[in-house]
Amino acid sequence: MDFTFALAEAAASWQHELRGQGIVSCSIFARGSGVFLYFEMTSESCEWEWPMACKQLLETWPGGFEGVQRYAVSMIDIYHDGEPEMREDRLHSGRERVGMLAQLKPSKYSSYIFYHYAMQEEKPSCFNPTYLIGAHEELIFSYHERPAPSFEHGVTRMTWPASITPENWHTIMEPHFIPWSESEQGPVLWDNMDTLLSF
Repeated sequence: MDFTFALAEAAASWQHELRGQGIVSCSIFARGSGVFLYFEMTSESCEWEWPMACKQLLETWPGGFEGVQRYAVSMIDIYHDGEPEMREDRLHSGRERVGMLAQLKPSKYSSYIFYHYAMQEEKPSCFNPTYLIGAHEELIFSYHERPAPSFEHGVTRMTWPASITPENWHTIMEPHFIPWSESEQGPVLWDNMDTLLSF
């Protein structure tokens, strides 16, 4: 059975189950054989499970405690532009939900996080308050909605003697990535993923 078909078959009952656990928004994206989930929750964490038909089609993720089979791994939160409110008018606005994937050079990992932390603290909500980046090993996943919700720009959270966020942001960022491919416009750093499910 195809994973996408299994997910569609289980979607209604699984959505009801997730909502019962405090998940108010869910988006599932795929690239190749990888599946990425984005949840917005009313609590810090929740215990959730894949629908059985989907779980049977997934490979276990290596690592973890001995004897524990993992079908999902949490990503480290390394950047969030803002703290969007989970308002009903935003969650049911029909905005496009976008998931993208990139690869970081291991030698540039700490630099990438450093600059993103600086921007997050110095210029909150400067781009799109729904935008965030999570990381697991060399993979980084970003999520955002478009058009961007209209939230007021946040107040600077942290100040230093001099600003750290570079003005030539994209020039500084490009050497951090392992490109997926090359195009006429230059290296492809972020790849759009397919949306499998959103509610």
